[in-house]
Amino acid sequence: MSLASSQSSGLITAYRPFLGRVENQSEQVLHLATSLPEFPEDWSSEVWPAVLPKLASRVAEVLAPPAPRVWLALGEARVEGVPELETIAHNAFELGEDAESAAAGPASGVFELHGPPFVRAHWPAAGLAESLAEAGFSVQLSQDAGRHCCNGLLWLATRAAELKLNPRPWIGFLHLPRQPEKRAEQATLVAHAAAWLAQQHG
Repeated sequence: MSLASSQSSGLITAYRPFLGRVENQSEQVLHLATSLPEFPEDWSSEVWPAVLPKLASRVAEVLAPPAPRVWLALGEARVEGVPELETIAHNAFELGEDAESAAAGPASGVFELHGPPFVRAHWPAAGLAESLAEAGFSVQLSQDAGRHCCNGLLWLATRAAELKLNPRPWIGFLHLPRQPEKRAEQATLVAHAAAWLAQQHG
């Protein structure tokens, strides 16, 4: 892949355990996916704490020049269902039982007081979904990334990129159901997704 000298290639992120759990599906899958031969060798990876007040500074660090051309963020979803490619980020948060985040500020609200109610994620989610389906993976597009750190990352990164970066990087979010028995399968899916995104953006 041909890269602009002022930009890094790609980034994949996941979350550490939260709400008292001992594992986070996204972190486990990330470690497996980045070891697969098809995963882009020039991508970097990071695992973040799932604490909403810390997201803004971390997003700013990632998007500071040279920003990655592609950012694929992973998060843990409910137990049921199939992996979901998020297409919408909402200007709202609801911390629920997340005491660590709630202790740092209000338990609910909006990210941007006079901002739009939602923004569309800037990545080819539909094309990726088609590629994954052709490769035999069950996935679906989603317009609801929740109201916690997954939605928060997608909102903050999408807004920062659209307001400050030209060209805009692709920033997408992939929710992985909390299914430990399917981690190897999900890792192969993630590696395929990263390779497809890298190729399409090359």
